Amino acid sequence: MQRGVQHDLRTAEQRMARSIAKEPSLQAIAERTRASWAKSITCYGQLPEAFQDLFKTLLSDASSWPYTVLMLTYEGFMRRENSRLICSLGDKIYVMERARNKTTCTCYPIEDISYVEEGVVLLYAWVKISGITSDGVKSSSTLKFNAVTDYLLASIIKKIRPATDGSGDADRSLELAKFDYLAQSNFKFMSYGRHSILPGEKVIHIILQPEIQEKIFTVLGRSFFRTVATAHISILTDRELILIRDEEQSRWSRNARYGGTRSYIPLNKITSVSVTRKENDLLALSIHLPGNDQIVSLFSCSNERELNLLLGQLPGAEPGMTQVCPTMV
Repeated sequence: MQRGVQHDLRTAEQRMARSIAKEPSLQAIAERTRASWAKSITCYGQLPEAFQDLFKTLLSDASSWPYTVLMLTYEGFMRRENSRLICSLGDKIYVMERARNKTTCTCYPIEDISYVEEGVVLLYAWVKISGITSDGVKSSSTLKFNAVTDYLLASIIKKIRPATDGSGDADRSLELAKFDYLAQSNFKFMSYGRHSILPGEKVIHIILQPEIQEKIFTVLGRSFFRTVATAHISILTDRELILIRDEEQSRWSRNARYGGTRSYIPLNKITSVSVTRKENDLLALSIHLPGNDQIVSLFSCSNERELNLLLGQLPGAEPGMTQVCPTMV
């Protein structure tokens, strides 16, 4: 009997030891976190071997080292993220990716980029570039990284956006003051809007759309709703259309949304605009872009007047460019 007790004790100790071994140490957690940080690459020797051959071909046309940022492989929220590298060289943006022992490179001429998107939810951040590649193909590339290093991508985003030279004659303090009315209704979007405007950029029109919800059912006098569209704000400037929206889904809280997404669309990339009346008194604004790409935003009918004002002030909009379609069921 004593042997049996000793055996059980040894078995329990072994199981406990294995359990403790599986628990990641603080050092392991810290290393995993740092692995998700974007890193600035300032010389060829800092490049991972997988990117060296492709990068060497780019350097043959470069007079100096191009601005380069690396996102290494790391364990993402749902899956492992591939190593990616983004490089700004002349009037082109290059995105390289290492996946399944193969390295690919996508080249985006800046003049052919339809829009750039940046998003952040707590420490999770990403930058998405969408447009026509140097091969004439519609494509998009998304780079994911830890938000503490988002400043490394800021200069690339700024280079892509059309309002970067600061040559406009708009008074910046007056342009930023146009967001003051949002202080009470949505301080978060007021702050996001102000930070999205670049020096020299003139704000023409702003539309705030609160979150749109739909009642699903009622039980014992309590109604349950689903979110049809998160809150968003549309900002028309003299050079671009800026779309800012709350995160689509909040895994962190049912009552608060931490972070959001900002999309910057150059006005000269908008091929057409259409508004479709949907069921449940909703309006769908579709921004059509090269390569049959589009971005759709939902508005409540109470914002129809503001939406018409926005569309009417799109520079270069010609008759027929803006189309209101009949109700879609």
